[in-house]
Amino acid sequence: MTEHIFTPVETWDHPERLDFAQDFPPARVFGRKGSFVWWWWMFMFREGGVRKQIVAFWTTKTYPKVVVNGEEWGPAADIRGTRESFSYNGMSTWWFWDGERFHETVPRVSRFHTRMWEGGFSIRSDDVTNLLDRGSFELRFCRDAGDFDLHIDHIDPLPPPVGYKRTLITRRMGFDQMKVYQVDAKGSLTAGGESRRVEGTLYAQHICLNTPAIPWLWGTFHRDNGGYLTYFTSFIGPLMFRRRAECKPAWDNRFRFINRNLHYTTNGKDVMRFQHVKFKVIRDERGLPGFEVSGAIGDERLRVRVSALAKTTYEFRRTKLWRNRFFYNEFPSEIVELEHIDADGKVHRDDPAAWTGNSEYSWGILLN
Repeated sequence: MTEHIFTPVETWDHPERLDFAQDFPPARVFGRKGSFVWWWWMFMFREGGVRKQIVAFWTTKTYPKVVVNGEEWGPAADIRGTRESFSYNGMSTWWFWDGERFHETVPRVSRFHTRMWEGGFSIRSDDVTNLLDRGSFELRFCRDAGDFDLHIDHIDPLPPPVGYKRTLITRRMGFDQMKVYQVDAKGSLTAGGESRRVEGTLYAQHICLNTPAIPWLWGTFHRDNGGYLTYFTSFIGPLMFRRRAECKPAWDNRFRFINRNLHYTTNGKDVMRFQHVKFKVIRDERGLPGFEVSGAIGDERLRVRVSALAKTTYEFRRTKLWRNRFFYNEFPSEIVELEHIDADGKVHRDDPAAWTGNSEYSWGILLN
């Protein structure tokens, strides 16, 4: 049915300038069997000098029988409706890092309803509301009668700038990413029975992939003045066969990279896309991983060193040929060193305290 509703991903010719409300999320993502789709949001803010963050995502897939952290995510997407109005089975969850500890919710399956119109879209479930058109914005995650409720009601700029990238591993297999790298955001947060206004920055990504899930390194960081830094690589190697959730230094840095990206801007506009990117996993005295990333553009150089503050894990299990296990690990993180050498050879060392962000380090494999 979906092939009559949605355009297959490999035939979608995206516009040069994407419109957040019109093209995000693009309906085409469901046009391929064996696809996994997710919407991932991160809100970073500060209270009393303490840097905090909330990460939330909802996902769907066009194949059945996956277990996430012990919760059965059984049904496939089961997409019904038309291009303008359709529903599907999905799973949502989120966590809140308060600067000292995690407050986590259990992943839960529900039915999502999407409606698209000229200039806007809405996505709704029992736990999630996402509504945007060219004049207004609403993003809400709530559960358990208001025990946790993040309600972002304002972003700036609106519509936000959208980045897009397609990565093909074979002629018909790969993944598409749409990203909002950084926007200012305001809203209200209810947690533990207390409500207050909050303001910070928002990052969003929308990903569709029809490949097996393989390990990756990823990180995104926002600067107080609107700058951001983001890096990503997926790789193959021994970590594909790691069967445990613990971080083990002996498994680090045994990578064969599939792709390598490093983007950096000091003002949120003039984005430098570095080449010759290198990654290295490092360890601190707590055993948590850190990451060192470097790259070059001509005579310019960038090197950043990241330290994880804590760790949370989502474990995916599926029997496909054999019992697959994939560990998706997230780390509230801080930059401990950032050095930029410009084209004239001048060295710029930024203040790590001006940055806050999140990093990921995953291992295992999940076949679709």
